[in-house]
Amino acid sequence: MIAGIKSSANYKWWVFGTIAVGTFLSVADHGSVLVALPSIERHFSSDLLTVQWIVVGYALAISALILPMGRLCDILGRKRVYVGGMVIFVVAASLAGISPNLGSLIAAKVFQGVGSAMVQSAGIAIVIATFPGTERGKALGTHLSVVGTGAIAGPALGGLLVSAFDWRSVFFANVPIGMFTIIISMLVLPLANPEPSADGDAQQKFDWGGAVLSGLALLGLLLVVGNGD
Repeated sequence: MIAGIKSSANYKWWVFGTIAVGTFLSVADHGSVLVALPSIERHFSSDLLTVQWIVVGYALAISALILPMGRLCDILGRKRVYVGGMVIFVVAASLAGISPNLGSLIAAKVFQGVGSAMVQSAGIAIVIATFPGTERGKALGTHLSVVGTGAIAGPALGGLLVSAFDWRSVFFANVPIGMFTIIISMLVLPLANPEPSADGDAQQKFDWGGAVLSGLALLGLLLVVGNGD
């Protein structure tokens, strides 16, 4: 069956659908957690200023790492980074769901942001590489529609889960869907190994200094903008 999918004329849309599930999950998670914040605040007897770092830490991790993860795709391959990101996302969701205190919950969400940065960076690269130039505009537009749908659906799904169960269900709900996405990704996505650099091995090395500087610059900018009057 998988061989038939990979040889079909619609294979690019199978790849797109696989990426869309992971993208939707990472975007919807942010909105669903926002709805759960009041319940988390009451559970840990905390305040909103502290609890909001659950979503702030997640967003900052994505913003700071999405560019370095793009470079990691060039070195390791897009599929490896995407699947690895989904694994981190699922593990972090499980850790968030069983967190015994607020500090461990915030740490789990920051860790999950690392996985989301890998998923979002590698996902868009895979979509661009899979579609021919004449169809990339349509593919990117549809991909952005998935992002918008996730942003709208996230709060609704979060409210449903919190009202039906409790705040931990918001995190645990990511686990089965994420595991399904990992399996489908391993089967469907093409294994595109990084091509050797024509200018030598030096260009294939990861620029740790540049990654740290760019991440700190983005973090500083976001913190200034977010805390501005």
